[in-house]
Amino acid sequence: MKRLMGRWLAGLGLAMMAVLAQADAPLTDERLENLLGAMDELQPVMEQVGQRLATLPPEEQPPRLDPRAEDFDPEAMAEGMSEALDEVDAYADVQRVAENNGFDSVEELLEVQARVMMGFMAATQEAMMKNPNVPEQAREKMNQQFGNIAEKVSENDREVLQRNQQKIMEFMQAQQQKQMQAPGSN
Repeated sequence: MKRLMGRWLAGLGLAMMAVLAQADAPLTDERLENLLGAMDELQPVMEQVGQRLATLPPEEQPPRLDPRAEDFDPEAMAEGMSEALDEVDAYADVQRVAENNGFDSVEELLEVQARVMMGFMAATQEAMMKNPNVPEQAREKMNQQFGNIAEKVSENDREVLQRNQQKIMEFMQAQQQKQMQAPGSN
C-alpha cells in the first residue's frame, strides 16, 4: 500500500505545479469521479512529462512553487505547468486525457488533481497529528513536509473528499492490485 500511495502521489506530484486556487474548478463529486477515471490514462502521460522535464536545462525548468509557502501563487503555478507541458510537447497528450474524461481543459484536470492531492495530504497530516501513538519525531517530520497545507483545503473540498473516501480507497486498492499483477513488479 505504501508503494501504491507513493506511486499515486508521484503521479499527482506534477499537479502541484498546476492550480490550487479556489476559483475555476471547485471540487465536485463528478469531477472527482472523472479524475479517478482518468488516472490510468493520465499516470503514464505524467510520468513521461516528468522524464521530459528532467531533461531540460535548469533555466528552462518550470517553477517549483511550494503550495505550503505563504506566498504560494496558484496562477503562476498553472501558467508554469502549461508552459512546461508545451515545452516538452506534452500539452496535447494531457488535453486528450482531459477531454476523454469529461474535463473542459488541461487546467481543469490539473486543478482537480491538485485539489484531491492537497486534500489527501491534509487528511493524512491531520490523522497523524491526532493519533496519540505517533511519535513526536514523526509528527515533526510530517509538519516539515506538509507545513500548514490543511489550511489551504477548502471546506467544500474536504466535504467532497470525505463523501467519496470509500471510492478513493477502492481506487487505490485497485491500483495496488494492478501494480502487483504487472510484469516486473515485486
